[in-house]
Amino acid sequence: MSEDKIDVQEILCDIKIIYKKNEEKRQTQITEDLENVKQKYSVDFSKDIMKIFNDPIHGQMELHPLLVKIIDTPQFQRLRHIKQLGTKYLVYPGATHTRFEHSLGVAYLAGCLLKTLRENQPELNITKKDFLCVQIAALCHDMGHGPFSHLFDGMFIPEVQPDGKCLSFLTLVISALHLSKQ
Repeated sequence: MSEDKIDVQEILCDIKIIYKKNEEKRQTQITEDLENVKQKYSVDFSKDIMKIFNDPIHGQMELHPLLVKIIDTPQFQRLRHIKQLGTKYLVYPGATHTRFEHSLGVAYLAGCLLKTLRENQPELNITKKDFLCVQIAALCHDMGHGPFSHLFDGMFIPEVQPDGKCLSFLTLVISALHLSKQ
């Protein structure tokens, strides 16, 4: 009987080691991918590299290729399946937009806001790096949401993620691209 317990403990230990190695490899790969994107695109905002998204609210939105690289990740793509307003569509049939659509619009509007601030308050010295940081934050602000939107935020997320790991992807992006203020 005690041999079975020892075997289970060893197996659990092995699983933890394998998981940690895979997590480190995944983070290294993401960091390398983001570094390659940074080198390829830098903070160039010229029209010829911007990607155009057609949006029913904002029309044609131009987003930086670095944002597109983030949009193309599985972590971001999952937002296509999460309703912005949770179960409200059951009462209001038109309330069907997703967190994916919402996040694209927020990133676009964040860029519009910074452009207006830079034009009207040049003393702020808003840089292209600032543009990217704010747009990345705006784009990724909903990535930690789960199904049913805010419905289970107070009960479900603290239960499964008490250490706040929801921010790990965004933190990794910011550190990999050296976008944090130093």
